[in-house]
Amino acid sequence: MQEHWFESTMETANRLLHVFIALALLVASLLLIWQFIADVIHTLASGNVARGFLKALGNLFILWVLSSLISAEVRYMRTGRFTVIVFIEAALITLLRQLIIIPVESNGHLEQAAWTYGLIVAAVIAVGLTYYLVQRTQEEKPPLEPK
Repeated sequence: MQEHWFESTMETANRLLHVFIALALLVASLLLIWQFIADVIHTLASGNVARGFLKALGNLFILWVLSSLISAEVRYMRTGRFTVIVFIEAALITLLRQLIIIPVESNGHLEQAAWTYGLIVAAVIAVGLTYYLVQRTQEEKPPLEPK
């Protein structure tokens, strides 16, 4: 009897934690949209459109990661399943963002950032291959029954 009570309490706590995570992701997304708008306004005021565009695009990549995590959180709350592909997508998006941001942060001196850039390209290839393999194996398996 007590084991059932404990299990029920833990499931409720887990559900509340996931609601908190979902709300935190939503707030972070709203703040990031605010930051994106502020960056666009600052870019238009400063006249440095190319650099400002790339910085704003970097913020959109972060927003993409947050959107992916929110989708995963909603899916988890509906089905009780959380797939590893979400983390692979987040890593891939983050690495792609870095490929865009490095030229902006290096102020056009890519020779100083060439090694880092090369490592990130290699990481993109590795994570992309991992994403492909995991996605392919998930398509081959029949979906699990929801809880």
